[in-house]
Amino acid sequence: MRFHTPMTRTFLCFAAASILAYADEASARLSVPLLGYVFDNNAKAIRMISGVPGAAGIDGAIALETAIDSAFVQSRARVAIANTKEGAVVLLQWNGSPRLVSLGTALSRVTQVTFSSSGDRAAISDGAAVEVWTGLTGDPSQTAEFVPDGGVAALAIKPDGTVAAATQSGAILLLTDGARTLATGGDWTALTFLPNGNLLAADGASQNLLLIPDGGDSSVVLHVDQKPVALAASVDGTQAVVAAANSIMLVRLDGSGASTVTCNCQASRLEPLAGNLVLQLVDPQSGSLLVLDGDGPEIRITTLLAMNGGGAQ
Repeated sequence: MRFHTPMTRTFLCFAAASILAYADEASARLSVPLLGYVFDNNAKAIRMISGVPGAAGIDGAIALETAIDSAFVQSRARVAIANTKEGAVVLLQWNGSPRLVSLGTALSRVTQVTFSSSGDRAAISDGAAVEVWTGLTGDPSQTAEFVPDGGVAALAIKPDGTVAAATQSGAILLLTDGARTLATGGDWTALTFLPNGNLLAADGASQNLLLIPDGGDSSVVLHVDQKPVALAASVDGTQAVVAAANSIMLVRLDGSGASTVTCNCQASRLEPLAGNLVLQLVDPQSGSLLVLDGDGPEIRITTLLAMNGGGAQ
């Protein structure tokens, strides 16, 4: 028979508590990293992307108060602007408990959204008018509205809320207190601002990627072999990604060249995830959920696979 003294019992309790604490710490260290969020058109839900670039999958869905038909997601701020199945336009927030805010917009359906890098501002459009919204991470409010001649083909927004809009009539307008023309005569398919405030624009007519400084002359950064359809820039502003039919091009903006990879994809949008140049490729034709990793020595494009469900937070 074995007896435990009070000191022995104290030591055993301390050892057991230490083991449990270590197990909790190990579990926390082994938790799956979060890469971002995506609108899953098949499930009609905003879902979490778990993992790292090259080894990521679709995980649990955000619990929402209403059914949504489509959504534009800003992963870093955990906000989205969505069209509901009832025909309303709403703001979704989940940087805590999920919250739905109805936007008092005059647009019946949003077809284009561009978010600022912080996610607190956005420009939204139905293809005809443009509205600028702020306070998306708190209480949203509309700050401006524009109706450019010729309709809206593409949008970009600066951190301060300044918006560039490409029109169907071939102009690029800077929308501030009024509308100032930056460029004309192109088939502008995509726009994005660099951190220094310069604008990158993809011209489908000439198949060129152009740099348009505010107040300066535009210059050709690169000629591409196909019509560009989507565009995104890295967080540090040193690189850009141009998507065309079945190909993705990584462009180094210092003029040192570009590299191209082929893919079975028709990317209509490129949405930033965690990282300097990690993007979700929105491919409505195939329904595929793809991730592009431009942070490594070579471009990688991988398919997001389904993981175990569960409520994403």
